[in-house]
Amino acid sequence: MTDATPAAEAPPRSAYPWFLTSSSLWLAGMSLQGFLFSWLLVGILERPADEVGIARSLAEAPPLLVLLLGGMLGDRFNGRGYLATMHLLVALPPLMIAAVYQAGVLGYWWVLLFGVLMASLQALADPARQSLISRVTRMDIQRAVTIMIITTSLVGLSGFYLGGRLDVLGLATVLGIQAALFFAGTFAVLRLPSLPRVGGPGPRPGFAAGLSAVWQAPLVRNIIGLNFLSSLFNAGAYVIAIPFIVKEVYGGGAAFFATVMMVFSAGSISSNVVLLAFMPLRRPGRVFLLMQLTRMVILLVLFLQPSLWLFYVAMFAWGLNMGVTTTLVRTTVQELAAPDRRAQILSVLLLSFMVTAPVSSMLLGLLIEHTTPLAALLPGIAVSLVIFTLGMLKSGLWGFESGSPHTARPA
Repeated sequence: MTDATPAAEAPPRSAYPWFLTSSSLWLAGMSLQGFLFSWLLVGILERPADEVGIARSLAEAPPLLVLLLGGMLGDRFNGRGYLATMHLLVALPPLMIAAVYQAGVLGYWWVLLFGVLMASLQALADPARQSLISRVTRMDIQRAVTIMIITTSLVGLSGFYLGGRLDVLGLATVLGIQAALFFAGTFAVLRLPSLPRVGGPGPRPGFAAGLSAVWQAPLVRNIIGLNFLSSLFNAGAYVIAIPFIVKEVYGGGAAFFATVMMVFSAGSISSNVVLLAFMPLRRPGRVFLLMQLTRMVILLVLFLQPSLWLFYVAMFAWGLNMGVTTTLVRTTVQELAAPDRRAQILSVLLLSFMVTAPVSSMLLGLLIEHTTPLAALLPGIAVSLVIFTLGMLKSGLWGFESGSPHTARPA
């Protein structure tokens, strides 16, 4: 796993399909994880909103400590061996929780431990996985990332479907299927070519190299900063508010919650299909900023407690919106990141998604407990306006043209 010989030749044509296969199985398991963690707390243990928010904060805080470590390890080791190891390790926590449930002792702290373990392993694996995209494909990075998102998201819908069948299949069976998804991904990873670390022999990147590289690239720094603001109350509202809106506002159960998540994901997938038709985009930063304005309208519609059909439409539109913004952030950072620091720079990007989760979970959980689930949507409206204004006036994203090397130069 520590081979340090750089691979200069083009990857074999089979590399990208096998990479998509392993990534799809991984996301299917993680999509199911997102459903299970929320519904175990809200639907099975029936914990109040403030406790759910605290649980999510506690579960998502430890992975923040290992995310930069994941970026460092991703730049140090052979990518194939590293990802195969992660697939094997992440299959173990679902089996542990299945055993605990079968023993009749499943409780709040067991669910919390489950969340911590899964989120930590994901934090260790994701920077390496993201950094390998450009090394396993022959197409441009915008299309490669977008196709990966479309494919993995489509397969990821199966995770939500399995969650919706929880009452029929039983929790232990669903957890066993989750473990099997991760384990099956190991075989796809092993079909990849050897992916030694970039740069060959020499000093290995330090723990803070990713932070330093991000700070020295103004556009990378600015788009990650704006993404941080977006994740704080936009993505946070989806994670925390929607389970309670489903249960308390619309009176739904596990099947309804799974359907809502599938509708949102369908919107996200559709957005990437549309993006793919227009890629490579010349001004991705401008599109990212304009999406902030449309999100304000979507959140306002949801806040007004629409009828069920309009609620589904708004959730689909929210998925469209978040799919566009997330993809454009990832493709822009991928394009501007230095190859020998790509995993570490991407770990900082992922950190911008994850570091907001404990904060937004606690704040929005308390807000819901003292008001209503719908009130948790309001901060996202104000934050979207702030992102658009700062992004247009201060970030350089409005004028950024993809493929212009000078935009990535250090400040």
